[in-house]
Amino acid sequence: MNVKATMADVARMAKVSPATASRVIHNNGYVSEENRKRVLDAVEAIGYRPNLQARSLRMQRSYSVGLVLSSARENPFFTHISHAIRTSAMNRGYSMLTVNHGYSSDAEATGVSQFLEHGVDAVVLCHGLDPKNFEPIKAAALPVIEIERHIIDGSSVIEIDPHTGMIEAVETLYRQGHRKIAFVGGKIPDDLVFSTPVAAEALRADAFRNAITASGLALDDCPVMLGDYNPSHTGGGPPGYVIGKELLKSGGPTAILTGSDILAAGVLQAIYERGLRVPDDISVIGYDDSIARLLAPPLTSIAQPYHAIGEEVMRLIEKSTSPSTEQTSASVATSLIERLSVGPIRLT
Repeated sequence: MNVKATMADVARMAKVSPATASRVIHNNGYVSEENRKRVLDAVEAIGYRPNLQARSLRMQRSYSVGLVLSSARENPFFTHISHAIRTSAMNRGYSMLTVNHGYSSDAEATGVSQFLEHGVDAVVLCHGLDPKNFEPIKAAALPVIEIERHIIDGSSVIEIDPHTGMIEAVETLYRQGHRKIAFVGGKIPDDLVFSTPVAAEALRADAFRNAITASGLALDDCPVMLGDYNPSHTGGGPPGYVIGKELLKSGGPTAILTGSDILAAGVLQAIYERGLRVPDDISVIGYDDSIARLLAPPLTSIAQPYHAIGEEVMRLIEKSTSPSTEQTSASVATSLIERLSVGPIRLT
């Protein structure tokens, strides 16, 4: 019969004290890099697994996180966010419960109830729908961390700054000779009553306008067009498709920059139907780098730093050991990943 390894076994093999082994395993307190490596090597060598139930009882915490997603089925961005947070949580000994509300307030409320039933230590929103659904979370004095959108008073917020990536994108197009660059962005559906006052979509559009101005281009030559993400509101076509068709009429732009890879996919479909080639006839850049490498051609995209977002989420959760009325903010920057969808302007 196999005997389960204990923390004392880890300490003995690593030749450190049990207290040092505990600090490494629970990621709590300072340990020298040399001792940390020895403990981690010992953990792997003897197959030690911490007793999470015992730890939860001892610390009076569940070491679990509740994650609210908007639309994981429709938009791979949320799948990437979920994976990044789950990975960061697992590395710290946390488990994660997830609810995908799909723009249903009832589904979100049900998920919140399940979080409370499981005794989660914190709730992460990407993105929350109805602030009223989170009143029980606030009543339980649980930390709330919001990504991009801020709808809950007193929550911690992780901002995703679109400006650096947008400037890189516009400068890249400018160097290739493009002077007429359009932006295809998303918008909050008209029938969605619960939304942040300044939505992420609006911030991306503003970042585009600022980048255009900084490059010395004329805003009149660089239109901003916003469309719906919901296929039921776009005649069943993919998001970005209808706007793409409109932009490709006579006198259209030589390059299109989008507010998400999903929108870029719709634009690419419109370009294909028009008989044009990317990047020979027109250049395209996505945003969020969720499916960009899977498109044809592989898409240049403004990447959101998923790993950094996951790390910031867990840092804020671990920092929030007690409720605070003071809002904590963090910001992560975007950057451009270049692939094959951008080329020089075609001279006629």
